[in-house]
Amino acid sequence: MSDVVDMPRKEVPPPLELVKERIAEVLPPDAQSEIESGEVAIVDTREPEKFEQGHIPGAVNVPAGENGVDSHSEDFAAKFAEATQGKPALLYCNTGNRSARATDALTNEHEVEGVRSLIGGVKLWDDVGLPVEGTVEIDEDGDDEEDED
Repeated sequence: MSDVVDMPRKEVPPPLELVKERIAEVLPPDAQSEIESGEVAIVDTREPEKFEQGHIPGAVNVPAGENGVDSHSEDFAAKFAEATQGKPALLYCNTGNRSARATDALTNEHEVEGVRSLIGGVKLWDDVGLPVEGTVEIDEDGDDEEDED
């Protein structure tokens, strides 16, 4: 019998601690120059309504679903590939959890290279005074909770 446990990815998201050990993350100030220079594609993994309300300039919206569950699908990987056109990519969400899960899925399931997650998401980006198109508001009803990002 094998020691490997096959987790039901779509039903139970992996613990964030495990996800964040397996991915590359970057702080907003470190990401700013890459984004502004066009060196990386910036991908907002939130729902379209949140993206329209406010986002990092130059970002494209590729929703990853609640808890990043949609990032496990081939459809998400295809939309991501189309949006990034082969560039290294930086993913973000509200607070950095959904984008971490999407980064994990892209890196470890879809075998995409050069994908990182923005620590703290668009909330931290905005909090440190970096530019945002529109306004960033984190709902008080749990939208920025650890597993609800």
